[in-house]
Amino acid sequence: MKIPKSSLGIFSWFKKIGFYWCILFSLIQLSCSEKAVVEYPIIENEKIDVTEFGITYTNEFSNLENIENPVVSNWFKRQDSLAENYFQNPEYEVLLNRHTELENRESHPAGRLKFNESGLTFFRDAVSKENSELLYYRNDDSTDNLIFDSSTYKDGEYEISFYEPSYNGEFVAVAMGKPEMFFDEIIILDVASKKQLGKTLTNAKPNKAGAIVWSTDNNCILYILYPNSGDDVNDRNSYTVQYCIDNLNADPKPIYKNGLNEINLNPEFYPVPGIRSEQSNYLFIYEGNAADHWDCYYLPIEDYKKGVFNWKHLFSPEDKVLYSYGTELNHKYYFKRVHDGNTELCFVDLKRPDFKNPEIVFRGNGSLQVSDFKVTKSKVYFGLSSDGISEELYSYDPLTKKTEEILLPFSPGDIGFDYRSPYLDDIWVTLYGWTSNPKTFYLNSDKSFDFLELGMWPDYPEFSEIISEVVEVTSHDGTKVPLSIVRRKDHAFDGSAKGIITAYGAYGFPESPWFHSPIAAFVNQGNIYATAHVRGGGEKGPKWHEEGKMEKKPNSWKDLIACSEYLIQNNLVKKDMLSLNVNSAGAIAGGMAVNERPDLYRVFTGFIPNLNLLRTEYIEELDDTDILYEFGTIKNKESFKNLLAMDPVTNLKTKTEYPSSLMIIGFKDYLISPSAAGKYIAFLQENSNSPDRLHLIDIKYDAEHEIDWVDDYSRVLYFTIQQMEN
Repeated sequence: MKIPKSSLGIFSWFKKIGFYWCILFSLIQLSCSEKAVVEYPIIENEKIDVTEFGITYTNEFSNLENIENPVVSNWFKRQDSLAENYFQNPEYEVLLNRHTELENRESHPAGRLKFNESGLTFFRDAVSKENSELLYYRNDDSTDNLIFDSSTYKDGEYEISFYEPSYNGEFVAVAMGKPEMFFDEIIILDVASKKQLGKTLTNAKPNKAGAIVWSTDNNCILYILYPNSGDDVNDRNSYTVQYCIDNLNADPKPIYKNGLNEINLNPEFYPVPGIRSEQSNYLFIYEGNAADHWDCYYLPIEDYKKGVFNWKHLFSPEDKVLYSYGTELNHKYYFKRVHDGNTELCFVDLKRPDFKNPEIVFRGNGSLQVSDFKVTKSKVYFGLSSDGISEELYSYDPLTKKTEEILLPFSPGDIGFDYRSPYLDDIWVTLYGWTSNPKTFYLNSDKSFDFLELGMWPDYPEFSEIISEVVEVTSHDGTKVPLSIVRRKDHAFDGSAKGIITAYGAYGFPESPWFHSPIAAFVNQGNIYATAHVRGGGEKGPKWHEEGKMEKKPNSWKDLIACSEYLIQNNLVKKDMLSLNVNSAGAIAGGMAVNERPDLYRVFTGFIPNLNLLRTEYIEELDDTDILYEFGTIKNKESFKNLLAMDPVTNLKTKTEYPSSLMIIGFKDYLISPSAAGKYIAFLQENSNSPDRLHLIDIKYDAEHEIDWVDDYSRVLYFTIQQMEN
């Protein structure tokens, strides 16, 4: 059932313009009475009763789903103006400048490092030259060589969204884009001459899905092409193409496309190509989607070189292989899978693949689960995560079949890996934590580590008193839920501090430890930042995920409520001084926690929040596969009932005092309609009787499903602090 493009009610502007400006000024300078009520932009609430399987719910503010209607678009613009005016004040500018200084503090300017199979290291520099991004490569002698300056491309306003060098280091494919552009453009540069080769390739989005991969002979790039542009721009019906240096005048050639060579590809799936080395023996295509387990097809590289595309099915979702993490080395295919509720690191022989009975490298068990891994010439390296919040490094020797722990320079919360190739031995590990920026080390053959200065992040000595700890909180059903708490060593525990709690709890993604200097600055003032590792995430493995999805989704927000209560009951945070911050699908748990216990939270903020997932399948423009695999569908009665029970907007109540709310959204979001946050804020504005509760929606009109780590966080932190203090 899709919503009709119906006409909408008459837009009514503010009732009392003079009073509105007084109130708006009070938001900025606090010169009016603090108890005055804001006159919000008004739009008619067109309620529609919707019945599915004999069950009726009310779709509040249904008209906001038609964002192309001038009345609706005008309402969003006026809401955004209200939010923008709120932040137009000196106090916010001071905070923003402080956060900008922290994030731009002197460090090595290199970013997005690529350790190339040729021995070169490529990197992007977005710091050294104002309004420009520079692309370099570094030789063995540490000489940096400029390849490309983004300011020289077309009108000089493009950014480097993605790049990938060829294995031999002679060419580099660069994706160029602008915030207002839905798709990127790809160009190929000759590294020696620094000149573009061939055409500018359009309708690409490698930073979203599929990246760019090079053929083993360094002649062709493979990437995902999206055919739907113009007025009906979207990312459906994508297919994999190749574009070759030895035929630069030709158009990109489809090699994996629905209807081609008997391929049957879902129009909302992304055919992700996979080649990892000049020496790779196979080309893989993964049919990417929001589910944990995908279909994979493959063919020998020799067939690919001959232009013979007789794709063979390698594994299916029933084999429980996780995503596209697999790596081929000498005809062995290493991968992670889910088995008996745990993650396992395995491999099969691609000459006789048997995914029902693979060789096991390591079995996860309970709270100890295999996280990331990398395959090198001599060893397989993997992280072993405990509750998703602390991690150890292990290596596996395929010859001896022995596994051993490698002692790290310090104990991290998460480990990331980089390498040059599965056919070389070079390996880098990046260690993450709550209290400092990540640090990258090269692992030597004697198991010692060398710190990598190239691209290193800044240190913050002023945050040296910040520590992190993990406690286990008993949830509603007796389950122990990990709660990470970041605080100062000298925290008073007298119930006087402000606090922010966050949670995600979806898609099996763990909320692994990470550092962000604006958050550290908030904590350093004596406040608390906490992360509830609720069910639905992957902190304790696949079972933890299963216990927080579909019909078991209520566990996610009940876990969050229990963790929020813990902070108050144990005097870490003052009652009425706890804020909840969520993003994307985390807003389901967050929004429902607020609905069930609005008294727990003084402030509720969200980045690109999914607050109305029930309506996703009704809105034609949205990609609904993310919802189907994780939360359910409206096309099945039990699944529909689950969606109805977990939808924050549908479960809002009148005559309820909700927290002050700020929702920051991207107007071009292809996963979540602006109407989701729009309905939420409109309902609160229409029904709020609390003069000390403010409800705003901040709209980034050129943004998609993304977060600005300085501006957006500065706004959330400023709003949170102001609402708590006022």
